This record gives sequence, C-alpha cells and structure tokens, in this order.
Amino acid sequence: MHGITKVHKGGVIKLPAWIKHEMGLKEGDILLVDVQDGKIVLTPQEIVDPIEKLSSELGDIEEDEVFERGIKKARISWRL
Repeated sequence: MHGITKVHKGGVIKLPAWIKHEMGLKEGDILLVDVQDGKIVLTPQEIVDPIEKLSSELGDIEEDEVFERGIKKARISWRL
C-alpha cells in the first residue's frame, strides 16, 4: 500500500494515519531517518532510560538506589 505526503514548512513530513496505525506510532515516538538507494527510510527506535534499564538488570533494587549509587560512583571518580 502506498501513500502520498508532502514536505511542510520547516521540513515537517506528516505520515498518513494508516501508516501510523499499522506501525503503532504515536506522538513523541522516535524514528531513525536514513537514505538507502535514493529512498528515505524511517525506522521506529526504542529509547530506553539508562537508569530504568540498569534497575531492571539488577533486579529488586529501586531506581532511586541505582541513581544514588551512580552519583556516589561519579563523586569518587571526580576526586581522582
């Protein structure tokens, strides 16, 4: 299925509703923009909060504790 759109002021490109629906895209989603063989390719990207990721990897440790440990580690390294 194909759709047509145009480039608006400021380089804004609006995606057709059926593409957003089919791809599960919503406002604020991040897309990687690339050019391949003369075509513009948009690929949805998942942006992961590094603290949330580390917290999930460490298990039952709360995000605040992970954050505090990171701050403590940074303070120690700054003293060196």
